[in-house]
Amino acid sequence: MDISDITAAVIKRAEAAGFETDVHEFQFEDEKGVNFYIFFPAGREKRRIGLSSGNRASRLHSIEFERFSFLGGFEAIVDLKKGEIEAAISPREPFSIAALERRLGIALASGSDEEEGSDEEVAFALRAERPDGVSVEISRCTEELNALTTGPRARTLLSLKISLGGERKHASALKALETISNSLFFQLDVERGVALALRKTYRRHRPVRSRSSSADETTSIQFPAFEYDEAPISLYWYAKSARGMPLLQFLAYYQVVEYYFPNFSKLEAVRSARKILKHPSFRVDRESDLTKLVATISGNGRVGTSEREQMKVTVLEVLSSDDVKQFFDDNEEISELLGKKRKGITDKTVNIARKDHDHRADIAELLYDIRCRIVHTKNGFEGLQPEMILPFSAAEEDMWAYTELMQFVAQNALVRSSSVLGSV
Repeated sequence: MDISDITAAVIKRAEAAGFETDVHEFQFEDEKGVNFYIFFPAGREKRRIGLSSGNRASRLHSIEFERFSFLGGFEAIVDLKKGEIEAAISPREPFSIAALERRLGIALASGSDEEEGSDEEVAFALRAERPDGVSVEISRCTEELNALTTGPRARTLLSLKISLGGERKHASALKALETISNSLFFQLDVERGVALALRKTYRRHRPVRSRSSSADETTSIQFPAFEYDEAPISLYWYAKSARGMPLLQFLAYYQVVEYYFPNFSKLEAVRSARKILKHPSFRVDRESDLTKLVATISGNGRVGTSEREQMKVTVLEVLSSDDVKQFFDDNEEISELLGKKRKGITDKTVNIARKDHDHRADIAELLYDIRCRIVHTKNGFEGLQPEMILPFSAAEEDMWAYTELMQFVAQNALVRSSSVLGSV
């Protein structure tokens, strides 16, 4: 059977099992081709698996792929009729697979020390079972998981396998995966110093924007003319390096802006005080005038002003209305997303369609609200609390547009507060 026959056979099997399929024709220069896709169930959503690679089609043809659904946003598959889950896992720290196995105790349990240097694969597993029959296991990935979750050349090495002992619904299986993995991984972290994570499937978020450049840009640069405060620029680079951690990235950009709160709050106080002092009716020997002056200064300083107000003052100071218009003109998808309330993230919006409106105050309110939903995670009885944005949640995956806006404000705060580069 040649590759095209294998692909046709896989598509036929998928359609017989009730899976949706699709085909896209493409042309690259003088070459024409066809890409085939299968849409696997994933709760209320579907996950598209491409068959453009003959290797991928062959791997799917060799397994009973019809049995499986995907779980949430994880690289995880489940046989719902049997209640069997397998999820790809990886270390949160840069361990090699050999080092990870040793830390977990797998290498010792498998006897691989005696067979070091051998080309033979040794079967190994960490396994535990509860009296009710629910079991967990960490071991090498099955062909099923590799065929369904990795590309033609990549392979997942370790996976978490959970047997729930009977048929389950998607929501129940997903909840079990999250609950059991959190408990098991925390136990392994405390006992063996190994931090593991379920591997996630990240959907495409922000579109890639091409930047215009002249022909000689690649061979010449301009010597920098300005320098930036050490603390906020360090926070900025920290945020840039926190890819894959949207909440941490957002907070680091927020801290860049927060660093300048005292500066701009005091600047507002200076402006207000100057206005009072220059007013013709102001009398330095009149107590009521002096009281008004002191109240104005203290009200616009860091101690007397809420963080929400400081955020607003700072955004008004570092952004112009033209800056805001240009940002949203260049980022139409962000403009569209921020114009709607986003369940799980914020009910604040920036409606750029409102002409002749200063959107800066709306931007400040939106970003401050998100910051509170990330930071204020206490569980108490002090009245209604805004919904929290939790790590590894669906809301976190949809944070990209807000993080882009937060980065934009942080960049402008750095530019606004920069100074001429001195001698070095």
